[in-house]
Amino acid sequence: MTRVPTTHPSVSPAPRQPAEKATPEPASTAATAATAKPTEEPTGKAHTKPATKPKPSATPPPTDAPTTSWYTSPAATDAARRMSAAGTVGDPACTLSAVGRPDPALVPRESRIGIGHHGTYWCLVW
Repeated sequence: MTRVPTTHPSVSPAPRQPAEKATPEPASTAATAATAKPTEEPTGKAHTKPATKPKPSATPPPTDAPTTSWYTSPAATDAARRMSAAGTVGDPACTLSAVGRPDPALVPRESRIGIGHHGTYWCLVW
């Protein structure tokens, strides 16, 4: 049986195949084996196999719920430029204005939303 090295070495050695003639280990080797420490990585931390937990998906599973479509709106982009130039949040063309990323939870679930931004100023229209 041939072992293939992996990127995550095992903490304990693999079981050995029994030898044809069993020879007792010397006393010093048996004592050393009983007090052996786990292997250490170059960082000095003992290597342990992490528990495998299911990772949550960043994308929710597909549903039959209504969808929102997003598109780049020239009118929203112009409004974001005006807000940036004025240094203020709010423009009559925007349904939702923000400095920094707008919260998607604040928009309707079933619609078509136009977005535009300039620097950190955002304008959403629907």
